[in-house]
Amino acid sequence: MTGRGSAMPEGHIVVAIPYDAESFNEVYRNYTGAGGYFAANNIYSRLVVLDVFDRGDIHPDLAETWDVLDGGGRYIFHLNRNARWHDGVPVTAHDVAYTYSEVLKHRYHGLSWLQDIAEVQALDDHTVECRLVAPNAAFLAQLGAFVFTHILPKHLYEGTDWATNPHNLNPVGSGPFRFKEWVKGERIELVANPDYFGEGPYIERITYRIMPDNDEAFRALEAGEVHFAVQDVPCDQIEAFRAKPGVGVMFHPGNSIAFIAFNWQRPAWQDKRVREAVARAIDRGPIAAGVCPLATAPEHYYLERVDWAFNPDARAPQHDVAEANRLLDEAGYARGADGVRMSVGLAYRAIYPHYGIAARIIAGQLAQVGITANVEAVDPVSWKSRFQDAGEFDLLLDSGDIGPDPQLMASFLTSDGPRNTMRYRNDAVDAAFRAGRATVDRAARGAHYRALQAALAEDIARVPFLQHGEHLPYRTEYTGWSWSDGVRGTVPFWYHGKVRQATQATEE
Repeated sequence: MTGRGSAMPEGHIVVAIPYDAESFNEVYRNYTGAGGYFAANNIYSRLVVLDVFDRGDIHPDLAETWDVLDGGGRYIFHLNRNARWHDGVPVTAHDVAYTYSEVLKHRYHGLSWLQDIAEVQALDDHTVECRLVAPNAAFLAQLGAFVFTHILPKHLYEGTDWATNPHNLNPVGSGPFRFKEWVKGERIELVANPDYFGEGPYIERITYRIMPDNDEAFRALEAGEVHFAVQDVPCDQIEAFRAKPGVGVMFHPGNSIAFIAFNWQRPAWQDKRVREAVARAIDRGPIAAGVCPLATAPEHYYLERVDWAFNPDARAPQHDVAEANRLLDEAGYARGADGVRMSVGLAYRAIYPHYGIAARIIAGQLAQVGITANVEAVDPVSWKSRFQDAGEFDLLLDSGDIGPDPQLMASFLTSDGPRNTMRYRNDAVDAAFRAGRATVDRAARGAHYRALQAALAEDIARVPFLQHGEHLPYRTEYTGWSWSDGVRGTVPFWYHGKVRQATQATEE
């Protein structure tokens, strides 16, 4: 044990998750919201961790230190020499080089954050160098934002087809918890890693209990049978939950703005008049009020709190039903005898019930201008296959752009962005992203990102409509959650390596 000192792990937490796992290898293929996504944050390690709560600071994970060279064009990482895979084999720079190289070669999901790498090589067993195609001041933020950049064990993956490697389902990582068991449709079991290179873990075991019914999960949490639920407490019940004995609710205003995403492959959405009509049909106030009184209704294209990059003049069109109708008439979408101009699909991720509320309100607003929106809730696997891979959709309610660095939007909005589900292309947007990452001077970066937001607003690339915070319930007999004082911002959001019994923390 290297991090926790003499303290032995004790206790067992149960985490309620709505969906079963599909796989645990998130760098290969991602199913956001599925069980493997949450478990992977505790099984695997990445090089660094981004503080997504506040200032965007970078913290160590597998890399203890790093050097930024050539104006952000070259990064050298010095790995923790105590890191071991769960089978006892040392973690080396060769594991990092192998993982990143395979992602780049085969364009696996981790490419979303690794595509800037031109070459990665192990300089020795504990030093790895990433040479970028061009300087990127946000490269560390990209590596630290999500589990999609976790490192895989070369000795278990090299020479295999990642699609069929058995360790996708029986993972071996280097994180604070080891995989023990997966009972499909019921639970995922992790146990403490006694050889973890970092601080912790302080609990003996994590059970991810698959509970599709949110109300059932919340009742189990109130009864003390569940200690954390990954689904938000309904906004109107936050204070009631906080009043329950032993129950707390974390709150954060959120790091992303929800938007209506157009499928830019569809002819209707290629007409700016139609996009503007949709934007003008949307009345944000009732959406925010209907979803949550604590939610805000942004009309801008980036987070206002990131003041160094925020453009207050880049706004979506204002609500104006008459103008929306005029634009649709002009574009040739006349009302039929039934008053309908067009019928479209409007999909949202089923894991986020508040998006369902928003979708129904938006559908009502679109109906006022003759657009029938058929609302559909979609599970994580179908979202990836139907929308991200096949592009078979009309309108989506989505988010995913995580602050506090605007460059993290590039994967979603650049022409070659691996997560560009909209199939969007705008040369001015591409140029602004390139310029914004090419300098480490924050003032200069801010100017480029303000130009980016102006281009998005001019194009009506998508329609911002909601900033919804996180309000997740947990049991207060445990502390050390990712949002807790002393931990906040230093570990991944879904990480439980520092969770411990509150009495244990007091004794220490």
